[in-house]
Amino acid sequence: MEAAAHPDWSGLPGDLMAMVMHVLDIPDLFRAGAVCTSWYAAYSTVRHVRIPIKDSSPCLFYSCAGDDVDTATLYSPSAGAAFKVRLPGPSFRSQYVVGSGHGWIVAADEESNLHLLNPLTTAQVGLPPVTGLHHVESFSDDQGRPMYNLYGEDFWHPDSPMAYKPKEMRLFLYERAYLSCSPSKGAACIVLLLHRPDGDISFARLGDDRWTHVAKSESVQWSSGYRSAAYNENDGLFYLVSFNSSIFTLDLNNGLPVMKNVLKGDSRSDDPIRSIILTPWGEIFQVWRFISVRWLDTPVQVPADCSDEVINPSRESYTDEIELYKVDITGQKLKKINSSELRGHAIFIGFNSPVLVSTEDFPMFKPNCAYITDDSSETICINMYGGREVGIWNFETEALESLDNLQVAHPWLNWPPPVWITPVLY
Repeated sequence: MEAAAHPDWSGLPGDLMAMVMHVLDIPDLFRAGAVCTSWYAAYSTVRHVRIPIKDSSPCLFYSCAGDDVDTATLYSPSAGAAFKVRLPGPSFRSQYVVGSGHGWIVAADEESNLHLLNPLTTAQVGLPPVTGLHHVESFSDDQGRPMYNLYGEDFWHPDSPMAYKPKEMRLFLYERAYLSCSPSKGAACIVLLLHRPDGDISFARLGDDRWTHVAKSESVQWSSGYRSAAYNENDGLFYLVSFNSSIFTLDLNNGLPVMKNVLKGDSRSDDPIRSIILTPWGEIFQVWRFISVRWLDTPVQVPADCSDEVINPSRESYTDEIELYKVDITGQKLKKINSSELRGHAIFIGFNSPVLVSTEDFPMFKPNCAYITDDSSETICINMYGGREVGIWNFETEALESLDNLQVAHPWLNWPPPVWITPVLY
């Protein structure tokens, strides 16, 4: 008796495969497209309907009010369309996104542990635990509940820790996270973490079990006070801007970290949110975002089980002004510039790694403007459910414009804070 022949799934009719693929979750759609040539043909047709991303421009990544806790929305301003992705646990709505780059986000779960996630493929990569930082330790309180001690918060008493619940620790600890390259490159990917107290630096390569603290040493002049970073693929260095606008390079390629001061700081007393941008034409810009605070007549509604996590539900921050500066390394100075120096590009800033996008290549974006999301960590840590700014900063009118009709059609929740990502499939 002859053995039954194995079914030839590659011979399924294309229209039938398309019907099936229309109802698959996005990650399963990608997997189905990789099975064979005939399935890929159906996948290619369905993908353009299910995933309306037409290019490599930034998308807004957020939790939509009408969705469940595991579903995220990606909105592409370039395509003028939004689509949904279901993410693996922990639930997206329970996470705090503190960085994005190369199509991946860096997020902290409710235990305050960081991990990497690609929203399109749903690939996840773990990072060293929060207790892998040099100044964090775990303990149990009198009721046996897990807690964390954070050292160094009190400048005058650095050995006296502050105690935090696991879920609130992330709000007070993490400031920004940056990637040197795609996590798909394994140990070649470095995650640079800016954290408290006051912009300290730690880093980890994928696969590390602890964070390496960049401490003050002969090769590190100043180990804290940093506000933003950018990775330069051309020289393999991180560029960091400090609280006084000084710029340092950080070399993590050969053993011990080596920092070099390439721009001296200024003496201004204000402390805006500073971002550093490496332009495609070889210049360095600083973006200063000035944040003001207003008090709401009606406090934001806070879920009952989260009321102890919100210190001030009446406080809300907003962008009051954004200034642009060109860095002159030779002359050791900053030159304030107008938006025409962006050369028709749009800036994308927030918790993402800042990027410049050419509006000649992507005409749906407005030239010489800044597309912003809320990254005021000082306000977020005391009012995690407060209003979140998302919009387009017009440098000519000095006003924030709405992002199409997105908040009407696909309204975002205030938690987790929306963030820009540039989707990739690896």
